[in-house]
Amino acid sequence: MTALRSPKNALQAAAGPERGIVLLLVLIILVVLSGAAIWAAKASISGEQVANNIRISTTVTELAELALRYCEDGVIQNNNTLVRLPFPMGTTSGELPSAWQTLSNWTVTSNINVMPNAQLQDALGRSPAKAPICMIEEMRLAPIDMQRLQGFLITARGFSQDYVEAANGAITSGTDAWVQTMIRF
Repeated sequence: MTALRSPKNALQAAAGPERGIVLLLVLIILVVLSGAAIWAAKASISGEQVANNIRISTTVTELAELALRYCEDGVIQNNNTLVRLPFPMGTTSGELPSAWQTLSNWTVTSNINVMPNAQLQDALGRSPAKAPICMIEEMRLAPIDMQRLQGFLITARGFSQDYVEAANGAITSGTDAWVQTMIRF
């Protein structure tokens, strides 16, 4: 007579050395998939930060260009309400003005022109935290054909929503954009 095997022993004998390999494979696949999900989340966050920085940079540059256009129009239309810094004494014809290069000059309200809030709201539909500003500096150009040429160096700045500056004009947080042009008559 032959001995009957119990079903439990038959299953154990059939599984043999392969027992537990499925669990190991599932764990490895789970770790790989988790790593891929974490990498995708980090890449998504990084992409969002880059897109936000580009948006802020573009907005700040557009604000600076609005201020530049405001001052250009004022010079062309001979608007006497805009502040114009005179040509510095002791400077030779053809030399470019340099008041715009000193940050503390931008904190003195008698040196700068602030773009009116009404014009900003027309252009943007909202008001920025700090209105864009511009500085108009008179230039003396070298005479050509016995004609004396007059010119202006116009520098404008736009600011981000989180812009904060120290008393000397140095940036403590946020960002700004600078644009510049020359007009001659």
